Amino acid sequence: MKRQFKVSSDEKGQRLLAFLREKCPDAPSVKALKRSIEGKLCRINGKVETFSTHILKTGDVVEIEIDREAPVRFKPLLLWEDEVLAAYDKPAGVVCEPKAFPGKLVHRLDKETSGVVLVAKNEKTLQQMIELFREKKVQKEYVAVVDGLVRDKTKTITSKLAPRHHFQGQTLYGSSPTGQEAITKWELIGTGTKSSLLVCKPVTGRTHQLRVHLKEAGHPIVGDYQYSRTFQCPYETKRHLLHAYKIVFPHPDTEQSVEIIAQLPADFIAALESVNMAHFLKLFHTEKQKDRRNPRH
Repeated sequence: MKRQFKVSSDEKGQRLLAFLREKCPDAPSVKALKRSIEGKLCRINGKVETFSTHILKTGDVVEIEIDREAPVRFKPLLLWEDEVLAAYDKPAGVVCEPKAFPGKLVHRLDKETSGVVLVAKNEKTLQQMIELFREKKVQKEYVAVVDGLVRDKTKTITSKLAPRHHFQGQTLYGSSPTGQEAITKWELIGTGTKSSLLVCKPVTGRTHQLRVHLKEAGHPIVGDYQYSRTFQCPYETKRHLLHAYKIVFPHPDTEQSVEIIAQLPADFIAALESVNMAHFLKLFHTEKQKDRRNPRH
């Protein structure tokens, strides 16, 4: 059930979380209120607000739907492993940090991005994998639902990315002549309700690279409120719709090609169904993988 409040002159200057604590005394907890804000269940003047420290102004209209579900305890889902490496399917909402995975993280995904994460079981393998990434011998494919109808069947974006803004403890990136080179290739799978489905192949691995490149191309990832406050696509989601679908690399010991796939998660499938793109699901692996210890060679 959504609730709506209007900020009075006496309440201006309050932080969003403090304001909602007063207005919603029956909320399960302060953490539940904060989880609701970060989960894109709060709007100010019709626009999603994900920062609990946002300063309110007189006349602001605050809407919130309180998340009353207990947070699910994260258990890494093993996709594949051998003696020196393991691959996990990270769900959206989990911070990619060492304590979340057993082993040494080879690379990271943004908190809201789901999909394949590689973990090394020893320092030697970690350094070998870092070198493979540096030499661009690791190929990654992401699936993204983006805003608007994309016209280009294929596209390569090349720019230089650097930090551009620091906002409430978070860093936003953008093109800058002093930044690091970033290259992204995309393939258009198809279009739906004011949205498009892309397979993105980053050649480089800069922070927020896909999110920035798609935003600057005029097609921000649906649900990415850090880089776009408004969307043509009417579908509302609790996270940005970006999934690390596939990773391919030469094994550091055997040099055999290893391919690992993380199936599209339930919320991603639901989004495709809602924007009339469910017929594209047949292009991706949506059935359960039977043997998670045997990737494709």
